[in-house]
Amino acid sequence: MPRSRKTPAQLATEAGELVRSLNHATLERGAFAHPGDVDETVQALAILAGYLPQAISQAHAALAAMGSAGKIRLDAWADNPSVERHLAEAEWAAAGATGAAAGLMESLRKLGSLTARVGFAEPQAARA
Repeated sequence: MPRSRKTPAQLATEAGELVRSLNHATLERGAFAHPGDVDETVQALAILAGYLPQAISQAHAALAAMGSAGKIRLDAWADNPSVERHLAEAEWAAAGATGAAAGLMESLRKLGSLTARVGFAEPQAARA
């Protein structure tokens, strides 16, 4: 029996829910036992952020292809009734989102270069 494939929207929703779970798991002060735990999390987030520009670009490319094929219409609540103008605005927004995601990845890589250099130190006993 063939496995059913998840849609892009289902996968993106699942990824968002996993990040939400991470946020909940790290609410408590003791969620990270050691600095290395923080570093592993930051490194994983940098990898996650690195995938976002491609996902955004591919989603926009699909929308643009649908527009070129005449497979898009606007609903009654669109700000501008021109599909072409709407798609041009979507292109601008996708470029901005792609750039922001790339910036997030670079910031997380910088953070990761800092968290990679910290380690656990045993608390020193109070001096008499």
